[in-house]
Amino acid sequence: MLQVVVMFTPAFSQLNNTSFYNTRSLDSSRNQVLYLGLDLFQFTKNNEYFLHIADGYTLFGFQFAPYLSYYPSEKVRIDAGIYLQKDFGNDDFSEIAPLLTVEFELGPFRQIFGNLESSLNHRYIEPLYDFERVMKDRLETGMQTKLETDNVFLDMWINWETMIYRNDPNQEELSGGISFYFDKKWDHHLLRFPLQFIAYHQGGQIDDNPDPIIILWNSAAGISYSYTFAPDSWIKSIHSDNYYLYYENFTPSRSLTFNDGDGWYLNLSIATKIDVEFMTSYWLGREFITIKGGALYPSVSSTVHHPDNVEARRELLMFRFLHNLKIMDAMTYSARFEPYYDLGNSKWEYSFGFYLNYYTDFYLSHTKGKSSK
Repeated sequence: MLQVVVMFTPAFSQLNNTSFYNTRSLDSSRNQVLYLGLDLFQFTKNNEYFLHIADGYTLFGFQFAPYLSYYPSEKVRIDAGIYLQKDFGNDDFSEIAPLLTVEFELGPFRQIFGNLESSLNHRYIEPLYDFERVMKDRLETGMQTKLETDNVFLDMWINWETMIYRNDPNQEELSGGISFYFDKKWDHHLLRFPLQFIAYHQGGQIDDNPDPIIILWNSAAGISYSYTFAPDSWIKSIHSDNYYLYYENFTPSRSLTFNDGDGWYLNLSIATKIDVEFMTSYWLGREFITIKGGALYPSVSSTVHHPDNVEARRELLMFRFLHNLKIMDAMTYSARFEPYYDLGNSKWEYSFGFYLNYYTDFYLSHTKGKSSK
């Protein structure tokens, strides 16, 4: 049985990442039932970047997360398992972590504690949340509230990244945010109003670290439009996704290179009946610093050899070719080729990647007894 809900609806938030969603739903028919779930993700992404804002490198490996899923009642679900990540070329696992999630219904909302529905499931745009985090920093732990209806998506979350204790030499770190959109649908048209933000805090009151407190803010607001063609048309749909972004440093010392900035992120994409999508994106960033976003977008460098490089104005033109192939109900293969032109440096660069997602679960047993509903 397919254990997760993978939604193939019109994909906004620019990149179509629906193949990577592994939202785990509550199912009243599974009351007092135990399942074994499997989450397998194999990836390779190569960045051919040589300019001085983002490094070029290759990500190549797999993630595997087996887990037990138990429904003690119609409105409660408990998952427990283990997460393994293996980067090829590394003899050791790059990450081994326990998994524990408790999820329950609270009116129309789903409340999640423990391991969150993280990473690309938040549905952020790429300048706010880097696609590569699904390969490099997938796990998030904390608390999450979600609402999903035909017209509304709401994801409110907090991820506790670094815990500290009294006289700890490190600072605590936490991030969180809201991803929201409202849809208006009629005939072949869909109008979407998205609003997103991410905040980051580094500091604490009980640590023994002299570094200043850091508080950063990224936000985006926009409007998106989609038109779906007739079923026999070679073009399935056209999307236009347009956002204004804002960054601010609320750190008391205001000590970063840029303490506020903004940007425009404009996208036009065409989806075809052969499951190939063509997308063009324009980015104009002015003194913009991202908290968790893609490395190409900020005005400050994240490179190893040029960490002090600064480009107050970043202007990029991106071209993306995406193919999602549904191999079976629980398995999808994705390929991407993403060249871009840096208008400020008058240079082409590119990246490409191949990804296999497999999400499923298997019935194990039915427990006896009467549960409270």
